[in-house]
Amino acid sequence: MITVAQITDLPGLFATRLRSLPFYLVALLLHLLFLLIFGTYTVTEHSEPIITVFTAPQPVTPAANVPPPPPPSPDRSLKNVSSPATPSPSIRNNPRAITGGRSTSQLVTSPAMIATAIQQQSQVRSTAPTMTLDAGHGGPNIPTLKLRQILTRAAGFLQAGAGVSGSGRSTRARFACYWAVYQGGDWNCNPTALPNLTAQVARWSRDRIQQKTEPQPIVVSSKDLFTIKPPFIFVTGHKDFTFTDEEIENLRQYLHAGGAIWADNDLPGRRSRFDIAFRREMKRVLTDRDFEKLPEDHPIMSSFYPLRRLPSGMNFYQEPIEVLRLIANEIAVVYTLNAYGDFWESALDENDRIDRQLYRTSARDGYHKWGPHFGSYYTATHYRNVTDEAVVNAYKLGINIVVHLLNRYDDRLRAMGVR
Repeated sequence: MITVAQITDLPGLFATRLRSLPFYLVALLLHLLFLLIFGTYTVTEHSEPIITVFTAPQPVTPAANVPPPPPPSPDRSLKNVSSPATPSPSIRNNPRAITGGRSTSQLVTSPAMIATAIQQQSQVRSTAPTMTLDAGHGGPNIPTLKLRQILTRAAGFLQAGAGVSGSGRSTRARFACYWAVYQGGDWNCNPTALPNLTAQVARWSRDRIQQKTEPQPIVVSSKDLFTIKPPFIFVTGHKDFTFTDEEIENLRQYLHAGGAIWADNDLPGRRSRFDIAFRREMKRVLTDRDFEKLPEDHPIMSSFYPLRRLPSGMNFYQEPIEVLRLIANEIAVVYTLNAYGDFWESALDENDRIDRQLYRTSARDGYHKWGPHFGSYYTATHYRNVTDEAVVNAYKLGINIVVHLLNRYDDRLRAMGVR
């Protein structure tokens, strides 16, 4: 109840309250200010996602060309996923050990730890060695063990047909050289070229590289390629031609087994009838392979004789050697465009000069020594550079190609510890 004294003292009480009013106003304004600031505050977007126990982990983008880790199965959660900073040698050599998620001492108890573990697994996978090598030019990678098996099988095919041992000038082999008899072409246009070449190879190698028999024709459409197993077959001609389907399939299987083709264009240079046909037909045999030019420092140039530059062919043609690669990126097809076979029709005597006897009875008897490109009125007009030097250099390139084709798998096998 308000007393009479309080009523009579109302003016003084009012004056006292009035004097404290600014303090109340200031307090009120401060409250309103704090309310405006904190009552309307919103959390701004953060550059990194904040992971809580209520937030699902964000997916981790795997490194380029690395498959994402498999999702965990419902009954096998990632309870014991290891996340070492540096994987142990056993893990580095066996990426599958990581995917099992059993080698750990750290428990994953939050989504953030799960995300970290997945990211570390992806990083380990991306740095683990793949242990693969190229199976072919532009082809897919093949594991080393599989590659070793393929190379060993190919070398076995070559060994069965040639009995090769050693390398370089120490190469030993006893093989037969074959002309490829194919549909529609003049495969025997230089009939003395291969006999002269193989005889010269035997003489220069001191009979370490010998022929089993005189060079023989082999029908490409038959299965003789796989029973005789020649280390390479020789293709030549002047004409346009088209392989039959049987020839295409046999040549493809023969090259994949470990054999090789050596083609010599008897119309030197590019865009001749034979050149166009051979390139077209080899594209049918090996559809995913393209010819590439060999540099003059390729091992072919020094496999037996060191040649500083590619010898000139008929009429001074000097087109580079072209090849197709197949098994382990090794040469499967050699293509010489400069008509070296025209030079080999001129045999060499014991002094490495063109044998100018018309016929000769000896161990290499019975055939024309000069060949049709030397010693006639066409010499120096149609055939302008048939000289002792040009013929000798053509033979040197010939023995280099023979030795390289006989040994072309050995370096890779030795590097793998097989030989």
